[in-house]
Amino acid sequence: MGVCMEVLIVDWAYLESVPAGQREDLIEEAAFGPDDVYDYNLPPGWTWPDPTQAPWWARYEFLDTMTSYKAHFWAGERWDELRAFVDAPLGNAVDQFSAPLFWHGSTYASETSGFSPAVETDTCDWASRLDVMLWLLPERVTALHRLWGQVDPHLDSLREPFDRHLTEPIGWIQDFPSFSRLVTEWGDVVSQAARRNWAVIGLRS
Repeated sequence: MGVCMEVLIVDWAYLESVPAGQREDLIEEAAFGPDDVYDYNLPPGWTWPDPTQAPWWARYEFLDTMTSYKAHFWAGERWDELRAFVDAPLGNAVDQFSAPLFWHGSTYASETSGFSPAVETDTCDWASRLDVMLWLLPERVTALHRLWGQVDPHLDSLREPFDRHLTEPIGWIQDFPSFSRLVTEWGDVVSQAARRNWAVIGLRS
């Protein structure tokens, strides 16, 4: 699964004010850099636009993932293994928070689990050229931010069941610190977007 994902938060109101034919170019340049830039290799964490540009976007590079989606996929797998050992209120909050972020909820939405995501990913009728992995409009981001508020204070309580029950994890997420860090990074992305009433976009690269 050699898939990479570039994550942006974007001012949706600004994008809607731009002619539809120009929006994809703006998003692509924010995610991948200008066409004349040979190596758009940004450091981990947040990258904000030059102050001389319109401040309508920010790009987030997850730590220790090399932009690969594999880490997000394996975080979803770890949670799928862990969720049976977590009390219902926190388990449901993590379910709902992580569902649209890890494979659009398909990890958990099986016939046997009885899980139904409360926050669905969006589509965009003008983004026909973009290879979209994640598209969350501001109202969805707000809902995820409320869920993050339920998860964040109790995330460390998952350490004990993780260490006890996930004795031979495989893939990119093999211990609780790596799992917790990735979930917390998503919490930061969602929080930064919700604070501004912005959208979240993930593009395949």
